[in-house]
Amino acid sequence: MSKLYKYKIVRVFNSYAKRIPEQLDIWHDKKLVGANLGEYIPSEHRGDMGATGSQSTPYDALRKMIGADAFSKDDVFADIGCGKGRVLAYMAAEYGFEGKIRGVELNEKVADMASDWAKQFDNVEIIAGDAFKQDLSDITVMYLGRPFETEFFKKFVDKFESEIHHPVTVYYWVDQQSGSYLKGRKGWTRERRIKIYYGKCLPLVTVPQGFSKWTYNPE
Repeated sequence: MSKLYKYKIVRVFNSYAKRIPEQLDIWHDKKLVGANLGEYIPSEHRGDMGATGSQSTPYDALRKMIGADAFSKDDVFADIGCGKGRVLAYMAAEYGFEGKIRGVELNEKVADMASDWAKQFDNVEIIAGDAFKQDLSDITVMYLGRPFETEFFKKFVDKFESEIHHPVTVYYWVDQQSGSYLKGRKGWTRERRIKIYYGKCLPLVTVPQGFSKWTYNPE
């Protein structure tokens, strides 16, 4: 698959092919929460804080990653680096998550975009701030859409482990850069790992993204 990507014509064709599922996702954004959550916004803090840009996870990927799993009303779901909040919108409006839903976003302007639509849900909270300065101790389910570059990801894992004293389910989207850091690490168990293509449009030329589901148990 990736070998085909060396040809310019394939890259161009793939770029146009992706626009179909991207537009369908934006349509679904508006249907669920009345806002476009699909625009990519570059990071202002990649160099100094290792923060990646705001790129929304496709709904098809979210359904494959989370859709079949069960949660309780006592769970606390947190998306670290939530961007405009598509994952939160999915959990609140499509999945119907009954517990607390929290998004943490470093870029204040992007966090404001998420806050605008989130006001319609009593169980959704958007925090504009540095994830390294947040209390993580009550989280039971965590979503990571590759919010950090590798070195900062490692530092965040250290912080997470120092504050968490109960089992946590962790979803890691686009895990191929630093997901291997968790493999073999004490307390971490990989439940599954799969590759997901962007939508269902022309997958033969679409580069897949890695997804893994982990359980962290400090005991």
